[in-house]
Amino acid sequence: MSLHHRRLSLAQGASLCLFGILFGLAFLSLAPRAGSLVASFLFLLVAWFCLWFFSHDLAHHVVGRIVGVGFRYYFLGRPAITKLKLPVVSELSRKVPVLGLKVDSSTLESVSATRVRAMYASGAVFSMFLPLLVLPTSYMVNSIVGVLLTLLSLANILFTVYFSRRVGDLYRARMVRSVSL
Repeated sequence: MSLHHRRLSLAQGASLCLFGILFGLAFLSLAPRAGSLVASFLFLLVAWFCLWFFSHDLAHHVVGRIVGVGFRYYFLGRPAITKLKLPVVSELSRKVPVLGLKVDSSTLESVSATRVRAMYASGAVFSMFLPLLVLPTSYMVNSIVGVLLTLLSLANILFTVYFSRRVGDLYRARMVRSVSL
């Protein structure tokens, strides 16, 4: 089984996401004491990445469970952005696996469209805004570091809003049709 098709149980995937977020928070708390500006910046980048990457599917999972959407398993796969055929981004994203969460489609029949939309949108929302937790510490470390991470965060938000509406979670949320119960 290739890396791009590796399945993880729901418990394994959720644990990995939670560990990744905690790892990011640990790096965030250690960044001001890292010993040098370069080390602090690297710690903050790791924290930012962990909060961005690991929050996405955990948000789907938690919000989905709250609203009644079930899941089958986590998996390593390719991001939806590969569908856009962007020269550099699509090629790079084909090589880098991302964590995914397989929805149990049988549970969608008994859940309102609004709840399903909330589940789909939650991943994009959390991966856009949870990395913002890094910004106060980044400005405490150094104003240039703060500006760089602010620009990274803004680029992430703009990228996600623009492309997720075309092929990602925000697109899926928009495409959910109301079900008659």
